[in-house]
Order: sequence, then structure tokens, then C-alpha cells
Amino acid sequence: MTGDICQLGALKELQRLHDQLVESVDTCRLDRYNTSDKSSRSRWFWSRIMPQSSVSPVKGLYLYGGVGTGKTMLMDLFFDQLPCTWKKQRIHFHDFMLTVHSRLQKHKGLSDPLEVVAQEIAHDAILLCLDEFMVTDVADALILNRLFGHLFSNGIILVATSNRNPDKLYEGGLQRDLFLPFIASLKERNVVHEIGSAVDYRKLTSAEQGFYFIGTDLSTLLKQKFQELIGGNVVARPQVVEVVMGRKLQVPLGAKGCAYFPFEELCDRPLGAADYFGLFKKFHTLALEGVPVFGLHNRTAAYRFVTLVDVMYENRARLLCTAEATPQELLEKIVTISDAKSMSPRTSSRSRKNDVSELCVDNELGFAKDRTISRLTEMNSKEYLEQHAITHNL
Repeated sequence: MTGDICQLGALKELQRLHDQLVESVDTCRLDRYNTSDKSSRSRWFWSRIMPQSSVSPVKGLYLYGGVGTGKTMLMDLFFDQLPCTWKKQRIHFHDFMLTVHSRLQKHKGLSDPLEVVAQEIAHDAILLCLDEFMVTDVADALILNRLFGHLFSNGIILVATSNRNPDKLYEGGLQRDLFLPFIASLKERNVVHEIGSAVDYRKLTSAEQGFYFIGTDLSTLLKQKFQELIGGNVVARPQVVEVVMGRKLQVPLGAKGCAYFPFEELCDRPLGAADYFGLFKKFHTLALEGVPVFGLHNRTAAYRFVTLVDVMYENRARLLCTAEATPQELLEKIVTISDAKSMSPRTSSRSRKNDVSELCVDNELGFAKDRTISRLTEMNSKEYLEQHAITHNL
């Protein structure tokens, strides 16, 4: 019951927000069909020339806590209960930032393209629900303060979920001093609530054994399983997927909604969330060959793998893979600075030196580790696979 009690506090905050939004629906311009808002498109046009601040009287909500504590589930429950006529959007943070960068590209050359992007976002959605709020990219970090300054001025109400306390966002990142004002405005415009729980509900699922194969030299087995998924008589062929801003992703083999990649092709190349989102708009299943154990030597690949798992989970995609170890063991050598400091020293200086040289001390990866392990576990569960089949009409 511990997890449920912790979720109760979050539910109370969501209820508080719901009630305030209902009371302030006209003031906040939430209902897109309200007669008082019929001229919103005209006001939006003139605000480009003569911007007017209309900060919302309602404070948003920033929910944070460990993996599997139900943050996303609670936010989705809240979002789904709101009237469909409201100007609302629920989007993963990765996807949101990709949209922002794409719009910035479109408005390149304007004196303040961020202001125009914020006005466009506010025109479509006053209530913005962002899942998995995390900042690892310096480009994102440098624009968030000004972007959300404009968004809040345009009346945006934020609901966000994150693994990180706001004060810990982008911790240790480049030029973090320029990011700190954003943290201050985030805390000012939102109620910050922690869901504390020792229960990971995603691991309370019945595990399957048929889609995650541990070992090396399993290429033949994976290709056999891939062929079974697409059908014995179907021939998989190389394909091309278009992603944002005209970029294209080469898919080595694809058929019937299933894509096949060697690990190196997807995580050892300069790819990112945009490429992965583009991939799963076309494919619902990924066969991934040769996921390695992560450490200091392949830190960048670890970042991409974490992002890949996040995007797959967001799209309820199915993963068929071969890996060198269990999900827990794959990321065992990834630790936070705090974890590294608290690790017990070995009795032998030689063994201690070897252990330290293999560790990857990285706060962002360290905090993402538990989430990735949890999601990999859930993605291989009976419940997840049944939901995948329903979502994709299989």
C-alpha cells in the first residue's frame, strides 16, 4: 500500500488543479469553442506585433519521483478526464523539444523566433502536459528559460512528470548558470510535488521469455524470430524513413511494421530522438541485434539506447532483441556521482583501480538507468505485449 498512499498526495494535487481549471476555464481561455475566444486567431496575429502578457492565474503541477511510481499514469488519467473541447496537449518531452526546434527552423531569421513559437504553441494548447521532463542537451537547456518565459506569458499551464527534482535538472551541465533562471520560473509557476515510493509498479507484471535473448552470436536466432513475426513468406527489404527537417533514416530491413537493426546502426551513429520518433511512426516492432554492456567506453551509445527505449515506450512499440546481459547488468557500470562516492573501496588497490576504470560516472545516465531497466522489464511482460497488440490492431 505504500505506493498507493504516496500516489494519493499526487491525486489531491491533480484534483486541486482540475477544480481550479474548471473554475477559471473562461479566464484561462481553455475552451476552444467558447464565444469569448472566437477572435483568438485574430488576437494571436496582432500579438505578434504587440505582444501582451496574460499569465495564467492557475498554477500548474510538476510531479517528480522514482521510476514506476505512477507519474505518467496519473497525468494521463488527469488529461483524459478533461473536456475534449479544451485546448490541451499531452506530449513526451523529447517530442515536444523536437517540435520546438523544427518550428524554430521554420521561423529562422525573425528577430525573436522563440516568441513566435511560443505563441503558436499557446494558440493550439493552453494546458500543456509534458511527460518525462529531463534536460540533457545543451541546446535545449539554453532555450528553455526564454521559451517558457514566453509560454507562461501567453497563459500556458504546465503539467509535467520527471524523475528529477527541479533543482537537480541539468545538474553538472554545460553553462548551467544560464539554465538556473528557468528552474526558478518553473518553481514559481508550478506546485512541485514528489511521489515517493519504493514500489516499481512496472516490475509487478508477468514476465515473458520470448523476446529478450541473452548471449552472443545470436544473429541467426534473432533473424529467425524476426521472420516469424513478419510471416514466413514475406521478404524484408531495406527502407527509408523520413524524420523532421528533411532528415532520412536508413532501415536495413523492414516489413509488415517490423524493422531490423544491428545495435551499431541505431546507437553508434549520430542519431537522436527525432530519428527514433520517425522510425516508430512507421514501425511498431524493432528487432535489435547485439545490445552491449554499457560503461565508460560506450557512454554515447548508452545515451542513445536510453533515448531509444524512452521513445519505444512512449509509442508502445515492441522490442525483440539480443543482448550481452540482463537489463540490470547492461547498465550496472553506469553510476551517479553520489553512487560513485558511496561505493565501498576494494581491499586490493589493483582491483579498485580496475573497477573504477570500468565505471561510467554520469549523473544523467545514472538517474535514467533505473527507468530504462524498469521499461525494458515491462516491455517484455505479458501485459505490455497485449496492450501493444491492441494499440497497433495486431
